[in-house]
Amino acid sequence: MMSWIAVLFLAFPAIALAETEPEFYLCSPYVEKSVAGEQTDLGWPVFVKLTEVGTTSLEAFTEANIGKMIRIVVGHREFSKSTIWGPVSSGNIRGIFNSREVATDWQRTLAGKLQAAPCGAWN
Repeated sequence: MMSWIAVLFLAFPAIALAETEPEFYLCSPYVEKSVAGEQTDLGWPVFVKLTEVGTTSLEAFTEANIGKMIRIVVGHREFSKSTIWGPVSSGNIRGIFNSREVATDWQRTLAGKLQAAPCGAWN
């Protein structure tokens, strides 16, 4: 009986991995500015203002992913993760971090020269 269960798990391992969170990559053409904010009850915020092209791309991405958990990514690092309840058309996004040092590091990263690719929506 135990060997049959093991075979069953081996036969369907992709089921758990099939659903991935859509990702939106921040890149140089998309980030206008970033600012580290003061500590709140949730942690240390970093606010990002997107360029016009970044705002348009994020709005289309969030509109296509309403009701889903999405990730905002810079390079290989996750900036934020949230469930989308409506299109984000303001061009403003925020990440919350557990220390001032981490928030300041993110602010410097976003204010610096980001990679040109990947950029925008990726699944």
